[in-house]
Amino acid sequence: MTGPRPRLALVLLSLLYAANFVDRQMTAVLAQPIKQELGLSDQQLGLLTGLFFAIFYTTAGIPVARIAERRSRVAVIAVSVALWSAMTALSGLARNYTHLLLARLGVGIGEAGYAPAAQSLIADLFPHERRATALAIFSLGIPAGMLIGAIAGGWLAQSLGWRMAFIMLGLPGLLLALLVAVTLREPVRGNHDMAPLIEREPLGEVLRALFRSRAFVHMAAGASIVSVAGYGLTSFGVPILVRTFDLPLAQAATGYGLIAGVSIGLGMGLGGWLSDRLRSPGMVAAGGAITAAILFPVVLNASDPRLFGLLAILPLAGAHMYFGPTYGVTVNTVGPGARATAIAVLLMAMNAIGLGLGPWGVGLLSDHFAAAALPGYAATCHGGPVMDVCRLASAYGLKRALQLDVLLYFWGAGHFLLAARALTRVRLPKAGS
Repeated sequence: MTGPRPRLALVLLSLLYAANFVDRQMTAVLAQPIKQELGLSDQQLGLLTGLFFAIFYTTAGIPVARIAERRSRVAVIAVSVALWSAMTALSGLARNYTHLLLARLGVGIGEAGYAPAAQSLIADLFPHERRATALAIFSLGIPAGMLIGAIAGGWLAQSLGWRMAFIMLGLPGLLLALLVAVTLREPVRGNHDMAPLIEREPLGEVLRALFRSRAFVHMAAGASIVSVAGYGLTSFGVPILVRTFDLPLAQAATGYGLIAGVSIGLGMGLGGWLSDRLRSPGMVAAGGAITAAILFPVVLNASDPRLFGLLAILPLAGAHMYFGPTYGVTVNTVGPGARATAIAVLLMAMNAIGLGLGPWGVGLLSDHFAAAALPGYAATCHGGPVMDVCRLASAYGLKRALQLDVLLYFWGAGHFLLAARALTRVRLPKAGS
């Protein structure tokens, strides 16, 4: 086989995905000091981390994926890493909400090109029966990035300020982009596939192949819906700890990073492994989502931060078991010349709906419930919950918003179960055959 050694390439691509999520989640980790300095509402924070970012992320995703279908995926990856890293560093120079918003839009454009190209490359490194596991391992970059970003971002912000945290965590990505260009090599497209390779399938054909598959449609719908809940939770994970338990930012971010990083990584790895082993991606994803829906309300009612963290491990793991199964179904639905585009379509749905609506919806509800708990909340607490009465009102509002948010896991589980049914029908022989 020509190209990179599969395992080494997978490790490098997973590390880059971790760097991707370090940069992507920085506004969520640093939300509280940004809110206080720039005088923002939770709705504005949600728009910053969610909807506005998602618009540019999803808009750029398919065009860049189409480039990756006919050009070097390695080059697409290197340029993407360099762009999102530079824009993350520029976020630290923002002087107002508009400046920060523009920098985060640049991060979204840069990150749009990475995952489709990387996952298309991985699909050419590993055979059909090992792809869900490989893609789940790749997805471990998400919790690794969350862990590193939360801990490093929290401590840097508390020690040097939130602006310096952006700069110091963004600049190393430029070196990673250089490492990609020097070390990573392009594998042969369709290396492990029996079907003839079409170098670049027409977009219409790719879309028809995807949406003819009931399994893909329901897996994508389920993943998009649970992404609304997941992004809503993770975007306000550090603020809920700061507000509810009055923790210092570094302590809250460290606790959040450790619990979320380990739990989400466990869920992603377990989801991919079970999907390959049980040959039932829909059932695996549904089981995880139902676990999250049942247990997250218990977590949100915890009265102690240590109990909060301990109780969060199982539902966080369950909430992220859908990644490997969903990516596996997606890349196996189309041919090797269409996988980057297929992943881009999936990510467009997941991020337009999940990332676009989750943080914004939770922020909007949080402001509403906080205002209901404390009349004159916006005027009294403008610029962030500094006074104790403001902190308590904002904690109450955010808790109520998240309690509604996690109910979406039940809805997502329903689609995963329908996908399992569709996959079972595909595998059953026709009557009389």
